[in-house]
Amino acid sequence: MTHSAPGPILRFARGLWNTVNFTRRLVFNLVFLLLAVIVLVVLFSGRPELSERNALVLAPQGEVVEQFSADPIERALARAINQPLPETQLRDLLRALEAAATDARIERVVIRSDQMTGIGFAALQELAHAVAEFKKSGKQVVSYADGMDQKQYYLAALADEVYLHPDGMVLLEGLARFRPYYREALQDKLGVDVHLFRVGEYKSAAEPYILDAASPESREADLYWMGDVWRRFLADVAKLRKLDAETLQAGIDDFAARVAAAGGDMGKLALEQKLVDHLVTQDQFRDLMIERGVEDEESHSFRQVAMDDYLDFVDRERTAFDTRPKVAIVVAQGEIAAGDLPPGTVGGVSTSRLLRDAREDKDVKAVVLRVDSPGGGVFPSEQIRREVELTRAAGKPVVVSMGNVAASGGYWISMNADAIYARPTTITGSIGIIEIQ
Repeated sequence: MTHSAPGPILRFARGLWNTVNFTRRLVFNLVFLLLAVIVLVVLFSGRPELSERNALVLAPQGEVVEQFSADPIERALARAINQPLPETQLRDLLRALEAAATDARIERVVIRSDQMTGIGFAALQELAHAVAEFKKSGKQVVSYADGMDQKQYYLAALADEVYLHPDGMVLLEGLARFRPYYREALQDKLGVDVHLFRVGEYKSAAEPYILDAASPESREADLYWMGDVWRRFLADVAKLRKLDAETLQAGIDDFAARVAAAGGDMGKLALEQKLVDHLVTQDQFRDLMIERGVEDEESHSFRQVAMDDYLDFVDRERTAFDTRPKVAIVVAQGEIAAGDLPPGTVGGVSTSRLLRDAREDKDVKAVVLRVDSPGGGVFPSEQIRREVELTRAAGKPVVVSMGNVAASGGYWISMNADAIYARPTTITGSIGIIEIQ
């Protein structure tokens, strides 16, 4: 039997396939080698010790959250390639402040809040309490920023001294809320009939589908909670900066005129309003910190340790075996939805499983359910509430700690706990249900 030689098209196709296959194997092998090198470096590199006379730098990146949305491996790889994910865990900030208060190697805390993109007011109050506790140690807290919005400024104002870049600004503008409304577009233009069934006159989540503007009840509720949060914000900042709350509000109301009077110099205006103590550039601030501390000749800056690195030291130095009774912390952060959802979200199946695991773990003696959720689906909320009820029935206390928001379904999953704790600025309520057809 004779075999004819393959034609040129077939030979080309085979060559192309071999090339693609080789490239695929090469890429996967390179990725594998890169991961292996990272693991080996982590395992065999010498662990440095934390030197004396450090400044602990708290520089929250991105959103301050209750729970990371990425898993530990993903976060570790991102840090290894110097591209950390833009999230900071609130409990890490609190833990670092608590440890640094009694750590002789930490001389002061430096706050850099200008890379923080979001944080709730209740979380800000948590940080205010933690900083106040840290100050009892007699150690200094200073802050520096290139520019700040009002949430970034609240964090900076917790410091004993607030420094701002001469070309920076502090923007305080109050609270507002605006939602788009679709009734005209849906009904008049598209001819869509929307039927809304709701229980609770202040349950306004679905109003945009049937109205052209906010209902009187929605406006009343929004003005109530926003007014309360803003008054507390002003009172806190005024106390921290030794100002009068009414004077602070007047400066915000008359902001445009004051900017004009300052010749458009926003840094000068912040200084005149006593929102900051000094206007300095980054290099000037660095020199000041070197004078007060120790120069790190390698980095040409003041000796410092970042929060993540500091917590690595703290965790490594901890006693490995802790035989005390355990309290499980289950985080319910985000909108409540059905199914098995990843960290940083609230899943009817996944969050229920966490509660069930805590209930069935003989080493766990109590459960803290940390809620930061605007609500969501009725059925998944009920799944989670039921697990709270069963955990209590099993003899394990359940305590709810409310974060920034615990509304609607967020309150539903909380109501069967032994006790519920909230911050004065926690937004809760919105009791009711809706259905759209």
